[in-house]
Amino acid sequence: MCNRVRASFEFRETKVRWNLFNDLPEFKPSYNIAPDRGDILAVVKSDAGNAGRLMYWPLIPSFAKEMRLKYSTSNATAERLLESAVYKRLVGKRRSLIPINGFYEWQGAKPPKRPFYIYLKSEEPFGLAGLWDSWKKPDGSILESFTIITTEPNELIRTIHRRMPAILHRDDEAKWLDCAANTFNNVQALLNPFPSELMAAHEISKRINNPKYDAPECSAPVED
Repeated sequence: MCNRVRASFEFRETKVRWNLFNDLPEFKPSYNIAPDRGDILAVVKSDAGNAGRLMYWPLIPSFAKEMRLKYSTSNATAERLLESAVYKRLVGKRRSLIPINGFYEWQGAKPPKRPFYIYLKSEEPFGLAGLWDSWKKPDGSILESFTIITTEPNELIRTIHRRMPAILHRDDEAKWLDCAANTFNNVQALLNPFPSELMAAHEISKRINNPKYDAPECSAPVED
């Protein structure tokens, strides 16, 4: 699973890193992002180039009759994308990238679980593989939303959790986003576990359990 992320950078950093052509003055950095928010940055490829858009998480399928679903779409299992009526429509035409600094995961089978912050050793922002869709709201407006794809854990994550988000290598991001030039068969292999030697993790305070807790200290190592 991946149900909590950190995107604490300024938009100008994201604009340069992912070569976005547009501005998003509404974007606000956040240290603790959970689902049920509609202000989360996603990157998609448009005719004008890479576009940054504020989307809702989790994904609301275009065919949904209401916004509240009876099943979870926060994450999509990489190994079963083509088996899903929700996701198989999107893998070839609506792939997205979710820029983050890191993500949070909990270790343990039952409470009290130990929270960890997981990130790249380089401490640079990186992109998660996602899918997105558009849903027509009752008032006629359009809601764009996304899901984060998860895959098998690498050696580092395996000590914390049984799944991890599909992290894209920087050189593979353009290929993932360009649905016109690359079929899903051509990019499916990009959803493999990211190398554990490039990642790091440390235990953090249980204050992270509260999704309303949004401060730089969210990812600070817990004191012994």
